[in-house]
Amino acid sequence: AKGYDECEEFMWWKKAGKEDWADKKKEWAANNEMEDEEDDEYEVDQYKFGGNKKKGKSCPKPKSLAEVCEDNECPPFEEVDVSGCGFEARKILAANWTVTKLDVNDMKKGDKSAFWRLFKYISGANDQGAKIAMTVPVITKWYMDDDYELVGAEMAFYIPSAFQANPPAPSDPLVRVERWDDAITYDRAFGGNREDEEFYVKQFKMLYKALAKEDITPYSQMSITAGFTRPGWGKQRKEVMLVDAGSM
Repeated sequence: AKGYDECEEFMWWKKAGKEDWADKKKEWAANNEMEDEEDDEYEVDQYKFGGNKKKGKSCPKPKSLAEVCEDNECPPFEEVDVSGCGFEARKILAANWTVTKLDVNDMKKGDKSAFWRLFKYISGANDQGAKIAMTVPVITKWYMDDDYELVGAEMAFYIPSAFQANPPAPSDPLVRVERWDDAITYDRAFGGNREDEEFYVKQFKMLYKALAKEDITPYSQMSITAGFTRPGWGKQRKEVMLVDAGSM
């Protein structure tokens, strides 16, 4: 489901010691096959940092991209053949997206507000009064300055193919439609319901390490989190993503 082989140095069970290596391997395999049960405490802010603070060592196997895109429309993409472990590469093809800023001074409130602005747009708050189908993933772009301090963020929905040629103009001045060019992206996918910042930071660090092993240079002043499934409901797919420096 991940679409890539994990790097051995990222497999925590191999660091447990020879005596209980077999047991840890079985535990890791079981965790990677488990499906998450419904979570009654569903909140929209779980699409990104600052949501549910559930913690644990396991990182369940993510829902496959094929399954996800069968249930909801995904942006057009092409697989990119790369060697290495710990990540996959895709070429996200040029398309229109609806975008809004996310207030990073109040993450929880800012995330909810951004999501609902975009949701209202697809629910009819546009110049055509059009009801637009929900797509996946919900993308959040995080922008850093030269010292890698967070300076801003934006949330975006892909506009489905039925409206790509003539995207409705948003009624809310805080929402806009943008045309994004082709971009090569690198990602790590995971399942489960962990949403704590510590976990996401760890995933980004592993992604950077995996790319460095292949001499791949991502753009360093933007990172992306992507939610492909409704948090807390069934099997999950989330990704941390970096954009190739050549695509910026």
